[in-house]
Amino acid sequence: MIFLKAFAKINLGLKILKKREDGFHDIETTLTTITLSDKISIEESDKGIKIQCPGLNIPDNENLVYKTAELFLSKYNVTKGIKIDIQKNIPIGGGLGGGSSDAATVLNGLRSLFNLNVSDEELMGLGRNLGCDVPFFIKGGAAIAKGRGDELKFFKLPRTMLVIYYPGYSISTKWAYEEYDKWALTKGSVLDIIEGNEGKKKKARGGFDLKNDIEGVVFKGHPDLQDVKMKLLGSGAFIVSLSGSGSCLYVVVDENTKKKVIKYLSSIGATYFEVETI
Repeated sequence: MIFLKAFAKINLGLKILKKREDGFHDIETTLTTITLSDKISIEESDKGIKIQCPGLNIPDNENLVYKTAELFLSKYNVTKGIKIDIQKNIPIGGGLGGGSSDAATVLNGLRSLFNLNVSDEELMGLGRNLGCDVPFFIKGGAAIAKGRGDELKFFKLPRTMLVIYYPGYSISTKWAYEEYDKWALTKGSVLDIIEGNEGKKKKARGGFDLKNDIEGVVFKGHPDLQDVKMKLLGSGAFIVSLSGSGSCLYVVVDENTKKKVIKYLSSIGATYFEVETI
C-alpha cells in the first residue's frame, strides 16, 4: 500500500483568449500548487477497481478517479485490481483543482505501485484524456499554462503565504464559462461596473497579470463573493482573487496581515485554510 497527498492549486490570474471549436477556451494563466491536500491510499487487490471516498457518492462512470484507474490499467495491461481510498479536504467546485489533482496523484501512485518505467511526459499525455488540469498536477509546482490549460512551462516560484476562503458552496466551471461567453457577446456595462478598478490590469511584483477575466461574471451571480473580497482588501490583504472559476478566493498575506484576515473571516464564521505555495 502507498500513501500520497493530492495538492490543490490556485490560478494567479486567468486570461480568456477565445472559445475553441472543440467547446473549450484558449486561456493564459499561472498555476501553483498549495499545501492544502486530499489524502489518498492505493493498494493492490485481486481484481476490479474499488474507490472509497466518504461523502462522495457518484456512479463509477462519473467518477474521475475511477476513470483514471481504468485508463491506466488498460493502457499498461495491468491485470491486478486496485483499491483506492480518498480523504477529501479540498472543497469540491472551489476552483482549486481537487478532482484533477486526485486523478494525477492516482496516475503517479499507480506508476509507483506497479513499478512501471513510465516518464512524467507520458503520464501527462495520458492525463490530457482526463482533464485540462491533470497534466499540470503530474509535476506540480508552478507553471504558465496556455491553450486549454495543458500547454505548460514550469518554473520556480518563491514560497508565498496564503489564506483560502471557501464560501460553503461550489461553482460549476461549465456555468461560469457559459456566463462569460454570454457577456463576451454583449460586452454589457454591468460587469464593467462590478469589476470597477479590479478590472484594470494589475500585476504582482513578479510581473504576473493577476486579473481574472471570469471574476466579473462570477461576482454578478454571487455578489457575496465580491463583498467578502472588498472586506478582505479592507482588512489589509495584499491581493485577493478568485481562483479559476471559483468559488474560493485566495488571499496573499504576510504574518501581520494574515492575523487581520483571519480575524475578519472568523468574525463571519467563514471556512478558511492557511496554506503556502509549494
